[in-house]
Amino acid sequence: MTPTPLAVNAYTALNNAAAVLDHNVVKVVIGENDNALMFSRQPIPYPRNEHPTYFRQLGLYGFTRNGLDLFRQLRQGPVERAEGIEMIRLIEHGYRVRTLPGSDKGIAIDTPENLKRAHAML
Repeated sequence: MTPTPLAVNAYTALNNAAAVLDHNVVKVVIGENDNALMFSRQPIPYPRNEHPTYFRQLGLYGFTRNGLDLFRQLRQGPVERAEGIEMIRLIEHGYRVRTLPGSDKGIAIDTPENLKRAHAML
């Protein structure tokens, strides 16, 4: 029996080549069991032999109570510090992060430029 993940994270497919290359867009690689294998600001997986489907993590986190308590106690690892992506912390310490498909019709506001674009849209 597979242990219950301590956290979940929503994702959506990326269909925009510019977003795949944008370091402000966090990509996630998902395993056969719907658990996150890795998060990165780089385009992952690398398209060596075939054209992969890229997924964007939406930053919609859900934790069990135990998962949140544990997350707060764990130290940042070197990959989390390098990438600046919080959910890597659980993976670096050997815990699972379940992924769930979501719908994303909005825009991310991760930079001052994104904020200006959002204001213009409003």
